[in-house]
Amino acid sequence: MQRKWRYCFSNYTTGRVEDSRVLRGFNRGPRPYFGSGHSAQQLNTLSSGNGILNYSLKGMLIISSIILSVQNLCKTFSSHGDDFKAVDNISFDIHAGEIVSLLGPNGAGKTTTVSMVGGYLIPTSGQVIINGVNRYQDKFDSKVGIVLGGELGFYGRASAIDNLLFFSDLARVPRKNQRTEVARVLELVELTNVSNKKVQFFSRGMKQRLHIARALLGNPPLLLLDEPTTGLDVEISAEIHRIIKQLASQGVAILLTSHTMSEIESLADQVLLIGAGKIFSAGTVTELIKQSDIHHIDRPATLEESYLAIAPKLRRP
Repeated sequence: MQRKWRYCFSNYTTGRVEDSRVLRGFNRGPRPYFGSGHSAQQLNTLSSGNGILNYSLKGMLIISSIILSVQNLCKTFSSHGDDFKAVDNISFDIHAGEIVSLLGPNGAGKTTTVSMVGGYLIPTSGQVIINGVNRYQDKFDSKVGIVLGGELGFYGRASAIDNLLFFSDLARVPRKNQRTEVARVLELVELTNVSNKKVQFFSRGMKQRLHIARALLGNPPLLLLDEPTTGLDVEISAEIHRIIKQLASQGVAILLTSHTMSEIESLADQVLLIGAGKIFSAGTVTELIKQSDIHHIDRPATLEESYLAIAPKLRRP
C-alpha cells in the first residue's frame, strides 16, 4: 500500500526543502523520478508543490507530474422523464506545465466538463482528481484557479489591491501572507504599477489580467481558462498569451477552452476534440491536422481548416 504526499524538492544531504518548482522534464507525459533515502521527517516536510509523492514500503520515492486526472466522467441531465447525457465517459490527464485545450462545437460538453472540474457541477459518475485529491470524495479542498473573464467580477470603486485582498480571504490565504501574495500575483500579470487604481477605470485587457491574478491567489496547481482573449485586440491578446505561457513554464497545469483557432495553435500542447459529450480525438495540433487529411500544394493546412473538415462528425445526432 502506498501513502500519498504532496512534495517540494529537498536537498538529499541536508533534508532541507530547497525549491518548490516542478521538474521541467515532467511536462510531456508520465516520467516519474525515483529516489531513496528520505527520512520520515523529510517526507512530512514535503508539503507543497505541483505533483504527487508516493512513498512505498520499500523506501522508494516516486514523483508523478499529473496535476489533473479526469476518469470516466459522466454528466446526465434529466427533465420531464427524458435524460440528456451532456458528458459521456470522458477521461484525460494534464501534467504540470502542460496546456490542454478542449475544442468542439457548441453543445459538445466542454463547458459541462470544465464546470465539473471547477466544482460547479457534481458529476453523475466518474472522478476528478486534482493533485491526488478526489474533488468529490476526499474532505480536502482542491485548489483550482478559474478564469471566466469579462467585465464583471470585481468591485469597481475599489482598487485592484483591495479587490485581491478581499478575494485572498475567499482563497483562504492566511491573513499574515495576504499582502505578499497579492503583490506576487499583481507582478505576475504586470499590474503592480496600477495596483492602487480603481478597477472601474481599468481597460478590458487590464481587467482580464486582473481575473488571472485573482485565479492565481493561493498558488493553485491547476488553472481553468475559459475564452481568455474574447473581445480583446490583437496586442492585448498577445500579452495574455505571453502570461499564460509564462505560468505554464512555472509548472501550472492549464485547461483551456477557446473558439479561437490561432489561440489554440499558439498555446496548446494537447488538444481534445469533443463531440456529443465524448472525446473524438486527442493529440497535438500537428497530429490533429494530419488526421483531417486536408492538404495544400503550397502550404500546410491550418487547424481551422482541419477542424472544419472534422466538425460534422462532432455534432450530436
